[in-house]
Amino acid sequence: MVVAGNHRDAWVYGAVDPSSGTAAMLETVHGLGELLKTGWRPKRTIVFGSWDAEEQGLIGSTEWVEEQEKNLGGAAVYFNMDTAVSGSLFAASAVPSLKQFLRDATKVVPSPSGGSVYDEWLKSKQNPANNDAVKSKLPNVQTADLPVGDLGSGSDFTPFLQHIGVPATDISSSGPYGVYHSTFDDLQWFQTFADPNFLYEQEMARVFGIQVLRIANADVLPHDYETYGKEITAYLEALQRRCGAAFGKQSPDFTSSLDAAHRLASAGHALLASQTAPPAAEAPREKLNQALISAERQLLVPEGLPKRPWFRHTIYAPGEFTGYAAVVVPSVTEAVDNGDAQAAQMQLNAVAAALVRAAEVLENSQKGD
Repeated sequence: MVVAGNHRDAWVYGAVDPSSGTAAMLETVHGLGELLKTGWRPKRTIVFGSWDAEEQGLIGSTEWVEEQEKNLGGAAVYFNMDTAVSGSLFAASAVPSLKQFLRDATKVVPSPSGGSVYDEWLKSKQNPANNDAVKSKLPNVQTADLPVGDLGSGSDFTPFLQHIGVPATDISSSGPYGVYHSTFDDLQWFQTFADPNFLYEQEMARVFGIQVLRIANADVLPHDYETYGKEITAYLEALQRRCGAAFGKQSPDFTSSLDAAHRLASAGHALLASQTAPPAAEAPREKLNQALISAERQLLVPEGLPKRPWFRHTIYAPGEFTGYAAVVVPSVTEAVDNGDAQAAQMQLNAVAAALVRAAEVLENSQKGD
């Protein structure tokens, strides 16, 4: 299953938030409808969600995810779009396993400014004023490509990723947006300042639709767990330095967690050949896809994070006091913030166990039955 969604409720008129995303999603649905008329059928079920009560606390998407949790066990991905257009600067966040997939999707969509969406995105990121990596307090994960943001909270990807472990992306085209959540966020403002000719609306519908189509038709899913393991390694190394400064000789032992992150990266690397050149037989493809779907779920802990058990993901959560912003390896980070080396060690052990589970799922997909 491929799930994609946008919320439809607004504080007042909501031309940008969320109607720009609603309109773009509906245009994506329209495009898929035209494909269906030609006889095309996707290889995977596609579900579009129009969520209500997002502004009251992600209620619509959360209730649906909790109700459908068993049925969503086979969901390959969730694609989110919220405030789709408030300007011309493309921005995106994703789990590390989908970051390259998202970059590749933007390379085939034309930008109203010329070239591809990827080209314009790269130009905007090279301007320090627009660089999310410069503004972010997250660990600096080195990449030879364009940096993609991490998922915190504040939109409907939250229950999918952080409660049931479905990999997710979130896209937008942003600009100066001083009317956020106000009565001035109306059609007049949108047509005057955000997207007068609705060209970026078209761009967002295309990027959204390309993501859906590529996952829906992939023989083998493109989820990249080598990158995921490398990013988690960078997060843990940054935490290790913080702990050394904070606790000195009483610092937690990171050996097991770092070994597990390296193991996940190695397991992901071993799958790349099969993902690039999928097996001809259906059975090994299906086994590989099931592993790629399951690996993200292994990063959950059933008991949830300390003091907030609904959030189950060991690698990503919104911070207790950071609003929408992502906190990485949250249970360990928060133990360090609280000056509790013993709790940090306990949470590190839980993270290491989750990483081992994820690595084992990927490794087992390469073994004969």
